[in-house]
Amino acid sequence: MLTRLQEISLIARCVAADDRHAFGELVEAYSDNLRRFLLSLTKGDVSLVDDLAQETFIKAYLSVRSLEGITRFHTWLFRIAYNEFVSHTRRVRNLESVNALNPLDEPADETDQPAITDANLHEAIMSLTDTQRAIIQLFYFEDFSIARISTVTGMPQSTVKSHLHRARGRLASLLEKYRY
Repeated sequence: MLTRLQEISLIARCVAADDRHAFGELVEAYSDNLRRFLLSLTKGDVSLVDDLAQETFIKAYLSVRSLEGITRFHTWLFRIAYNEFVSHTRRVRNLESVNALNPLDEPADETDQPAITDANLHEAIMSLTDTQRAIIQLFYFEDFSIARISTVTGMPQSTVKSHLHRARGRLASLLEKYRY
């Protein structure tokens, strides 16, 4: 992760001199975190993560001049990625409805394991709604504050808190069967 001063310097070089190398440094600094976030949102679809990450970085490069000085690049980049994911999800749902395909959520596997495993936790997180999963990912795995999640998702802070509360409750009930 870059310091705030390094980030501002790289952004200034991008804006003032159209410095692609500086933007490349920003991409390198934040690529892993962004891909991890997208991987969580896409339920592990690596090819979709590649597409969404590429679209995110292209949009960020094309609109870096519109970045407001008080906004962290990291937060702004995650906002673009989240919007790309939401747009993709809408396109897929629209195609499915046009084709009259309404797949139901897959039922969760019933297992009698005595303790929770990483796979069980992953499965539980993947069963959350897209919004809940994004908020859980940002809050617990990216260490974003409620205010920062609000900025990324465009939701009011109270709505973020509500989604986080519901997601925690859902995870608790899903993980209860593993005696966690």
